[in-house]
Parts: sequence; C-alpha cells; structure tokens
Amino acid sequence: MKRMLIMAAAAALTILPARAAADEYPTFATPNGVAANANTPGALATPPLAAVPSYAVPETPADPVADPVDPPPGNFKHTLWGYEAALTAARILQYTVIPGVVPGPTCVPSHKLGFTVSQNGRGMAFDPLDGNLWNTAVDFPGFNGDGFIHKNTPPPTCAPVTDIPFADGPGGTVQDDIGAIDVDEATKHLWVAGYKPVLVTGVGPLSYIYKVNRNTGKVIDSCAIPFRGGGEGNDTLAVYRNSSLPGSSKYLLTDAGENVTVPNSYALIDQSDCHQGQVVKPIMEFPKTTPGGVTGIDMEWPGLLASNFGQLYDHNDQPFAVFSLVGNYGNTPAMEDISLCAFRGAFGGDGNDMCPYP
Repeated sequence: MKRMLIMAAAAALTILPARAAADEYPTFATPNGVAANANTPGALATPPLAAVPSYAVPETPADPVADPVDPPPGNFKHTLWGYEAALTAARILQYTVIPGVVPGPTCVPSHKLGFTVSQNGRGMAFDPLDGNLWNTAVDFPGFNGDGFIHKNTPPPTCAPVTDIPFADGPGGTVQDDIGAIDVDEATKHLWVAGYKPVLVTGVGPLSYIYKVNRNTGKVIDSCAIPFRGGGEGNDTLAVYRNSSLPGSSKYLLTDAGENVTVPNSYALIDQSDCHQGQVVKPIMEFPKTTPGGVTGIDMEWPGLLASNFGQLYDHNDQPFAVFSLVGNYGNTPAMEDISLCAFRGAFGGDGNDMCPYP
C-alpha cells in the first residue's frame, strides 16, 4: 500500500498561493456545489469534512489499451455532451457546437449498480472505443458518490452499458465521489477528480486526482493538490497535451475547486509527477478568464472549452486568456462536466478521435 508523502505535502503548501482552509469549507451549498448561505434559493446544509490521519490509495499497474485496427475516421466533430447539476434525475444533454450551441436530445441515465437512477450529475467523458459515455453523479445535499463509474449510451436513450467500482468500491477507504472525468489519450484509461477534498490531519483539505483502469476501476496512479475552494468540491479536470511546455508534454488541467477558486487559475500538473498519492507542485498556473467562473472543461481540437453553468466558451490554446462565447445551452442553467466527441487532448487535434457522431 502506497501512502501520501506528508513531507512532500508540507513542502508544497509552503510555496503555493493562498487556498481554502478546512474552516472555509461551505456549511451551505447549492446543487451545483457552490458555497451559499441559509437564505440562498435551493441551498441546503452540508456535512463538514471528516479529518483522517493519512490517506492510503492502493495502486495497481495496467497496460495501455490500443486503438482499434483501422477505425473509421472521426476527427474534428461537433457533438458535445454535458451532465447537469440537479436535485435528482439529472440529465445528460447533447449539443451540436461550433459555430453556436444547438440543443439536441436529452435523457436521464439509469444504472445497473449504485445510483440506479441518475442523481446530481458530475463527471462526463466520451469513450472512443465504443462511442458511449462514462459518467458519475453525487447525491444532494451530502454530495456523496455511489462508488461507481457508470457508462451509458448517448441521448436519446441513455441506456446502461456497464458500471465499474471506483478504486475499492462503495464504502471503502478511498472516496466514493467523483467530480470530473477525462479519457487518457495514450492508454484509454480514465483520469478522474475526486469531488470532495480529503481533509488530512496536519496538512489540510486536498483535492485528489486518480488514473483509473477502464476495465476494473482500480487506481493506477494518484496525486493531489491543495483544495482551492469556492464550494463543495472539484468539478474540473481535463487531459492536455502540448510539446512546447516544460515537462513531459502530457498534463492535467484542474482548478481543484468550484466555479471561482483561490487562486482563480488552472493548475498544470505533469502526468509524470502524479504517482503514489503524493501532493504535487503544478508546473504552471493559467488564470481562469471565463466570465462567471468555471463549472466544467474539456481540452480538444477547438481548444479549452469551458462552461460557466449556462454558457459554453472556447479559450483556444494556452495561456487560455483570450476567449469567445460559443453560445448559451438554452435548456439547462447548471451544466457540470462536459465532453466533446474527441479524446486526444491537443489543440488542433492530433490523431483519429474515432468519433462516430456528427
């Protein structure tokens, strides 16, 4: 069993900017996880974080999954999906985007295990190997997950395909709640963001990221950065590839919090640093410039796509400062994680996305 390196955590906390402290964790929140007060419409009281003396995340190596032989071309597609925040029965919504945002079919996913009926939507990712959608949800007001990563067909059916236990499954020592999902381009396994931070005694609330085996749900790699606040948890994660930046060229982008964070920026984490549950130092920070904050992102051929509840923005390539409004969703005010029908994680595209949709 591999344990978080507390000394590394302490060192990281001395060099990172200001962040959310344990006593800043919200006592009230809305369904989309944003901190609120007792008078905020829709807000309910949330349970406080429980401190743990340490956090052990068993890791199991996994071989990459190869691309199919001669898959049909599927690049530069315009189908996008999102999972909305809702009290319960959250929908998966489909759109045609760029130019504009054109609503398409929607449906409420059902699952075979865990939350058998969709709860409060969070994670969403296109699976290029079968064209279906990985997804996760939490309940409300506790924001607890069910310990599973689900897969459903796209709208209009949202039929259940499979459910894999996350890490050690429901009720284990690893958190059951997931806030965002993206597919790893090289291996086809999954990167997921733990939703609620883990409060480690003497260290503070930490936002964990896990690389997960797409077949078994076991954790392959894991790491953390200090939670950056703004609400209940981390709903923002994207795989990003760029050979012009320092490091391995394979990264993770996360704000480690809700729509507005402290610092209000994306941490660029080198995937090669994300091992053994250690607290990592981001190699760069990119300010978040999306008007109104950020509730979900995906980095694909158009650039960094970002949601702020009801609108979709395109931030092109790093440093992501210049943006354009793609359009309003029109049929939900509370979009969480989003996924374009692509998975290469590179601006301008880089390889066959194997998308069978428009």
